[in-house]
Amino acid sequence: MTFLSLPFFLFFPVTALGYFLLPRRIRNLWLLLASWFFYLCAKPVYLTLLLFVILTSYGTGLALERRRRRWVLALCLITDLVLLFLFKYVNFALSLAAGLLGAVGMVWNAPVLDIVLPVGISFYLFQAMGYIMDVWRGKVGAQRNFLLYALFLSFFPQVVSGPIGRAEELMPQFQTCHAFDWDRFRQGLVRFLWGAFQKMVLADRLAVLVNTIFAAPETYGALQLMGGAVAFSLQIYCDFSSYTNMALGVADSMGFTLRENFDAPYFSRSIAEFWRRWHMSLSSWFRDYLYIPLGGSRWGTARKYRNVLIVFAVSGLWHGAAMTFVVWGLLNGLYQVMGAVTAPLRNRGYRMLHIPEDGPFRHGVQILITFLLATVAWVFFKASSLSNALAVLGGMLHGPLWVRQSMGLDRWELLAAAAGLLLLLLVDLLSRRYDLRKAYLKQPRLVRWAILWVLLFGCLIFGSYGTGYDAQDFLYGFSF
Repeated sequence: MTFLSLPFFLFFPVTALGYFLLPRRIRNLWLLLASWFFYLCAKPVYLTLLLFVILTSYGTGLALERRRRRWVLALCLITDLVLLFLFKYVNFALSLAAGLLGAVGMVWNAPVLDIVLPVGISFYLFQAMGYIMDVWRGKVGAQRNFLLYALFLSFFPQVVSGPIGRAEELMPQFQTCHAFDWDRFRQGLVRFLWGAFQKMVLADRLAVLVNTIFAAPETYGALQLMGGAVAFSLQIYCDFSSYTNMALGVADSMGFTLRENFDAPYFSRSIAEFWRRWHMSLSSWFRDYLYIPLGGSRWGTARKYRNVLIVFAVSGLWHGAAMTFVVWGLLNGLYQVMGAVTAPLRNRGYRMLHIPEDGPFRHGVQILITFLLATVAWVFFKASSLSNALAVLGGMLHGPLWVRQSMGLDRWELLAAAAGLLLLLLVDLLSRRYDLRKAYLKQPRLVRWAILWVLLFGCLIFGSYGTGYDAQDFLYGFSF
């Protein structure tokens, strides 16, 4: 079951009505059962793994509160990491081993194990590990109510694709009685529709163009390959932020506040800033539970740069079990290291040219360069292999500028995508200055209804429903 499916449009009203109408003492039980049903719809065996993680991390939290034993913490974290490795990385590790043996002259055909990646495993395992480490540090107390803890890991808006929640933020909300709030319901509905618009009108439409070009980069010209790379940068933003907006919208309509995940990241002036504004729940997780424990920036510049590279290499692996993801992660880490190393030289150059530090020209140049650097890295994220990524990047530097060949979208499809992207640009620009959800509620009724109908009919009329369309194919939710 996904947000953009008929079963969900039946599931959510029943769940929300039950939550608001049932007695307070059983609301969380109802919400937990609904969340487990939502997850169960993916595949029954997946729920078994989720329950195992809930039980082990719940018990570990209680054990650590009674007595802080390092081996208990280590055992739980290692168990979670082993689960992640077995379900997500074992085939990748076997293929790497076969490649290393082949490099030294030994031939070994690595078996390919038929392992199905459980939905959302990367998200709820990281959420469980974050909770355990917070209990160890004394940041939060161990949750003694099993129902509340199970709901913390299973809450249906976020269990599949995040945002990755923190115990101190989410658990108190489950202990509060949420009365129906018409304003929050309207806010949530508009945010859900905006997410649906991003997904159906933009992400899925751009995916057709991107998949067509990346499937055969050698048949396209340099400008088309550049356009395909830029289109993927926009596609992945629309895709993942669409899921986040729908998840936060669903939660908000029921009175719950989840972590924000995006803050107009393509307006960042550096890669470091980009990662403070892109997938913020994951970036802050790596900062708090990996970068800082590694030493952060406390032990000198060299170790700081080493820690940055380690964090981004691990981040790449978290996103996918392939060398393309590792290269993508390392490239983002190298961008940050080189940005810090060259900062004095760049600042000196701007001063020599008498370009103000906070002037619009410098801001614009920094935003453009950051977007281009991120786009180059995204090529490795999208590519099916390293050779495919190099073929795309290499084709941008040589060969014809343009080849008369279909890119998967006709003129009207491209026009619809361009119009949608202009609306996206406007929304992101306005979101930097205003709280759009509160601004929406202050508008006259006619304006509010107009926004709702524009988003709804935009999805119905301009949504991408081409051959092979599948609303379940969220890049983050079902691949990672």
